[in-house]
Amino acid sequence: MPKSVDIDVRRREIVDAAARLIARGGMEAATMRDIASEAGWTTGVVNHYFADKREVLRETLEHSIRQRRARRPSDEGTPLDQLRAELAVALPLDDEGRKHWLVTLAFCSQAAGHPELALVQRDAYRAFRARIARHVDLEQAEHLIANVDGVALQAMFDPESWPASRQLAVLDGLLAELTVPAG
Repeated sequence: MPKSVDIDVRRREIVDAAARLIARGGMEAATMRDIASEAGWTTGVVNHYFADKREVLRETLEHSIRQRRARRPSDEGTPLDQLRAELAVALPLDDEGRKHWLVTLAFCSQAAGHPELALVQRDAYRAFRARIARHVDLEQAEHLIANVDGVALQAMFDPESWPASRQLAVLDGLLAELTVPAG
C-alpha cells in the first residue's frame, strides 16, 4: 500500500529549505536542484508540488511572512505594551527574526522586476501598517515602521553594533516620544 503524503507538510518542507538557502546565500542559492537537495528530495518531487520556481519563491516569501505573523504577541497588556510587542517582532532580535529579514531582503531585490512578489511585499506591509495603526495614527505608524526597518537593516549588516538590547532600546526611545491612547 502506498504511503500517504501530507501535501501541506511536503510543501512546507520545500519552502523551509528554500528559505534556509536564501538566508545563507541569497536568491542565487535557491536553484530548484539545491532546494530539492536541501529538503532531502529530488527535483522531481519539488516539481510535483510546485508548478515552477516562481511558485516556490512566492510561497517561500508568503511562508516567511506567515511565520513572522505567527510570532505576534497576544493582545494583552496596555496599548503601549501591545504596540511595542508588535514592533519588536519586526526586528531581527534572534535567529528566526534574522532569517525572516534575510529572506525579506533577498525578495525585495527580486520584487522590483516581479510584480507578483511586489504585491506580496506590498500587502504584507499594508497589513503590518494597519496593525500598528490600531494603536497610533497612520502617520505615526508609518514613522515607527520606517524607523524599525532602519534599525533592522543596520542590525542585519552590523549585528555586533546592534544587539537585541540596543534594537529594543531604540524602539523604546521611539515609543517614549508617542502618545498612545489608553485602551
